[in-house]
Amino acid sequence: MQGKYMAYIAGGQDPYKGKIFRIAHLGYMGGFDIITALSALEMTLMDLGYKFEAGAGITAAQAVLKENWQ
Repeated sequence: MQGKYMAYIAGGQDPYKGKIFRIAHLGYMGGFDIITALSALEMTLMDLGYKFEAGAGITAAQAVLKENWQ
């Protein structure tokens, strides 16, 4: 994901190690940064052969952002 789409993920820490991944960042990350990272994640999963409705995660994230935008 990092090399192809310039988006970074990191593993979980402490009790979450090996159970989750995190969108990695240094400093501030806004709503649109999350949309970009989710888009890269979806494209990576497609590259790996996972079958799912492309754009579903992004659509869901946009709905949450829209509902909670301040």
